[in-house]
Amino acid sequence: MAYYAHSLKNQPEQAWEPLVRHLTEVQDNAGQRGARFGAETLAAVAGILHDLGKYGPDFQARIRGSGRSADHSTAGAVWARQNLPPPWCQILAHVVAGHHTGLKDGVFDSEGRLDSKAGLLTAVLQSAAADGLALPKTVAGPQGFKRLPHEWGFQLAFLTRMIFSSLIDADRMAAAAFDAGENRIDAVSHPTIVDLETTLQGWMNQREAVAKPLNTIRAEVLQAAIDKAREPPGMFSLTVPTGGGKTLTSLAFALAHARVHGLERVIVVIPFTSIIEQTAQVYRGALAPFGDSVLEHHSAFEMTDESKWSGARIGPDRLKLAMERWDSPIVVTTAVQFFESLFADRTSRCRKLHSLARSVIVVDEAQTMPLPLLRPCVAALKELARNYDSSVVLCTATQPSLTAPDGAPADDWRFKRVRELAPDYFAALRRVTVRDIGVQTDADISGLMAGREQALCIVNQRAHARALFHAVRHLPGVRHLSTCMHSVHRTRVLAEIREDLKANRPCRVVATSLIEAGVDVDFPLVLRASAGLDQIAQAAGRCNREFKHTQEASEVLVFTAAEYGVIPQLRANAEAGAEMLTVHKDDPFAPAALKAYFDLLYAKITDAALDRSGVMALCADKAADLNFPFETIAREMRFIDDTMVPVIVAREEAVPGEVRALLDRLPFALGVGGIARQLARYTVGVPRRVRGQLIAAKLAELIDEDRFGDQFVVLHNLELYTPAIGLDWSDITFRAAETLMMV
Repeated sequence: MAYYAHSLKNQPEQAWEPLVRHLTEVQDNAGQRGARFGAETLAAVAGILHDLGKYGPDFQARIRGSGRSADHSTAGAVWARQNLPPPWCQILAHVVAGHHTGLKDGVFDSEGRLDSKAGLLTAVLQSAAADGLALPKTVAGPQGFKRLPHEWGFQLAFLTRMIFSSLIDADRMAAAAFDAGENRIDAVSHPTIVDLETTLQGWMNQREAVAKPLNTIRAEVLQAAIDKAREPPGMFSLTVPTGGGKTLTSLAFALAHARVHGLERVIVVIPFTSIIEQTAQVYRGALAPFGDSVLEHHSAFEMTDESKWSGARIGPDRLKLAMERWDSPIVVTTAVQFFESLFADRTSRCRKLHSLARSVIVVDEAQTMPLPLLRPCVAALKELARNYDSSVVLCTATQPSLTAPDGAPADDWRFKRVRELAPDYFAALRRVTVRDIGVQTDADISGLMAGREQALCIVNQRAHARALFHAVRHLPGVRHLSTCMHSVHRTRVLAEIREDLKANRPCRVVATSLIEAGVDVDFPLVLRASAGLDQIAQAAGRCNREFKHTQEASEVLVFTAAEYGVIPQLRANAEAGAEMLTVHKDDPFAPAALKAYFDLLYAKITDAALDRSGVMALCADKAADLNFPFETIAREMRFIDDTMVPVIVAREEAVPGEVRALLDRLPFALGVGGIARQLARYTVGVPRRVRGQLIAAKLAELIDEDRFGDQFVVLHNLELYTPAIGLDWSDITFRAAETLMMV
């Protein structure tokens, strides 16, 4: 009897894929991916075992059209548990059992989910032997793996996901290649790291030739960082005040460091979706003609229920494939996508993880890692540097106090041996005066903004931004900015703001904190609602950015909002920030002041509060039997409690009718990644429960749910989206009067 892995519709069995060929192909390809972090043997064994269950009579009957259900993932997992040494047998069992449905909670539980199914093996092994399949006699762990006793459980859970990633990618690529046949996707040819480094250096040389006051400092920062590219891989920091050029300096260092040490890619992790496109656009411009080597991935569209499509093969959709695999030489992504993927259980999220090995990972605005998840985030970055040959660059203007002091115990959770790349230019780049002006009502803030032709006010809540905007909208040049506006809308408003500032016209802006992260605007006055000192420093980066005014005339005024209290998530930060503004009022953004701020902030929070859901403990508790609760860990590592999901809005379009045209193309597209990327520019993130309410009220609609699941949701009631403030879902039953008229 012949045994097959995959069939072809309307083709005879002779054209189907032999099972032994598929298993050995995935064995080789998974091994190649695992070799990037010393785990070639372990990943290869996962490859040979993953579809072992397809030798069972149920699957072979099903592939021939019986309609019979067939579990083909369990047999290989059971075989690994029974025949290979620990701890590798447990890791392989998790990986093989979950290669279609994802990593699960406790597969070796008291009910013996795997162990009770040993009876599956008899017929499977007889058929495998008859087909000439050779199963491994043993397996070895990763070469050179550095074990830490106090983090052993965490390390093995991390390794499990990396092996899982190697298997998922190898299996999907092999299946896609067989399905596609002559129409298979050819490997995309990318420029080398050397090509990219040379191109970037040429572009930066031209830019620095233009005389600007900051360019001398930027050039010195750049050269200092590049001079350290030969340092051994590991942990680095790039601490540069706002305006010092850290965005491009970090990329230049990363490319030089990758060239010197033979690393494969640069992954730039950015805290906010709102500036992903901006950063990627800067990189593409600087790297022209190699702009296509930059992949941006911010998960605007992801299907909640992967079971709807996990059995399907990858089609000819290069962008979706690239986003799942991260095989581009430069990847720009969000902190949410990056860190949640490192702790994920889903196949699509985990697929790219092996690409993180042998990479330079730049964590931009490192201080924004959420405090309740700080310990697992730090542990993941340390593990990438320790056992996966990656270098990590903590890049910020306000470096958090995350480095363990000399003599700290071995189990201290903070980073050790972090090397700074930049000289101290904080004194040279001082350009604002900071004052705490106490409690202010919205009327008080309105008066302050009315007294200046150009002013920026940054608040912590979207509701407050809306309310304050309405309070000042009678003033000339008033605008609002928040994540309630989609990307195209924000880009247009920012362009108008920059034009007004450049022309010295009235320009008054009310914004949420999205404007603090790398948005290039320059106001003479910035008002900032109570926040941590790091956020206040980021706000100050929008004041006198180009040194057009004196330090004394450039004010950053910090206030406590009377009508809107500090949200609980920011309370400790705001309290520590207020104290530092008192203690270090002469220079609150100096390195010593920022270190004191973070030390005080961490002192206010217990170690347990830095891992609110006990992710590290969940791993440690399972270090003995490795029965990890992967689904629970993935759920607990969500950055946002009420997950934000996208709603597509066909208003404030760059080109009228563009959204409708893109949606009309969806049903006929072979691959939707390119369309999804364009539509992502018109999405607003809302809480999942709110999107559900919009759909239930028929104010929004799922597009082709059978094909796309819940990925694409379009807003119908465009009266909820206004040119002034974007989407307002505070009253989703709102209708403009004319929409209720009977005609």
